[in-house]
Amino acid sequence: MDRDLITTGSPDMHKGYYTIDVPGATPRKLSHEEAGAMQAKAWDMFVNVDGQFGRTICPLPHAQLDNPIVDRSTVEKWDRLSCHDRFEEIKHKLTAEEQGLLVSLLLHISGGRMKESSLWDMIRSHALLMYSSDNFADVWLRYKLRDGQTALAKRMFEEASGDGLEYAFSTQVKSIAQDSSGDGPVTVTSSSGDAFRAKKIINTIPLNVLKDIEFSPPLSQRRQAAINIGHVNQMTKVHADVSNKELERWNGMKFPGLLMYGYGDGVLPNGDVHVVAFGADERDTFIPENNAAQTIEALNKIHPMDVKRLMLHNWATDPFSKGGPAWWQPGYMSKYQDELQSRHGNVFFASADWAHGWRAAIDGALEQGCLNALVAHREVIASKKKAVGSRL
Repeated sequence: MDRDLITTGSPDMHKGYYTIDVPGATPRKLSHEEAGAMQAKAWDMFVNVDGQFGRTICPLPHAQLDNPIVDRSTVEKWDRLSCHDRFEEIKHKLTAEEQGLLVSLLLHISGGRMKESSLWDMIRSHALLMYSSDNFADVWLRYKLRDGQTALAKRMFEEASGDGLEYAFSTQVKSIAQDSSGDGPVTVTSSSGDAFRAKKIINTIPLNVLKDIEFSPPLSQRRQAAINIGHVNQMTKVHADVSNKELERWNGMKFPGLLMYGYGDGVLPNGDVHVVAFGADERDTFIPENNAAQTIEALNKIHPMDVKRLMLHNWATDPFSKGGPAWWQPGYMSKYQDELQSRHGNVFFASADWAHGWRAAIDGALEQGCLNALVAHREVIASKKKAVGSRL
């Protein structure tokens, strides 16, 4: 599927325009180039905490802790800071438009609030861009699968099924239990009472959902504390089909707002334009699936548009996700990442929510899945060889 990609938005974006509406500045229309330059300036200033755009403190984004270049105490120092802390240090160097673009971008990325969103996660993200905002669009935005992520999931499922996978859909996990000696099988029990047993379990349940699962024996105090805190990303994402042809090559933002960012993302066969919009944590006043009129109003505050259809899946209200891609609080990474990645007897924990480098991305899920599956596979093979040897 890596050869069947499409790009986000129109190939003629340079013919379109950007709209900006932030406090302290007059709302206006500008070119994509000007908006991009303002955003890059603000982002670069924000992540350049060491004068080297993060190179000296995060030289190895897939090995942030205990790497041979930076001692752990240095990472812990930077990890204690929030996005709010860093913004307060640099805001006097930015115009009103640059401030609005930066804060809204940070909230868009973290899906949380400034004081609750980790600066370190932004530094790590910039390291994954090879320390250059020139790569921001190419890495995070430009490319996507032609047939979508659902097609990727189906391909993976078909491949696993061909190798003998047994499965049960629509089966909510209630508890995971194992013998404290570690010799017996692990039992996963569903809310309906069905029981599934295996020598090893690879648990991919999202971080914010783990608190709903009963573990026996109990998890460590540190892991349980990490689970109780969870991550902060409670983003909003809305898809809309609109009749406004001019929005095909449009990007824009309004801050503050229930929805902050919107962009044209292709033209449908009937000529309507598909628009995607994003907001941060607005759960107290905005549940888009419960109020279509409020959602349409929020879209129109970014840019006037004639909405024909709304589509969304709210990850924040979904009981099996309870949030978007993981974004951590200040201090969380250095305190809890090692523990979240560790095993619990014969239960392995594999999720993008605590991956090394590409945390919160499919790549991170693949990383953690492969690492844990390899260990589990080796142990099962070793136990079989040991059993055969003892019989001989």
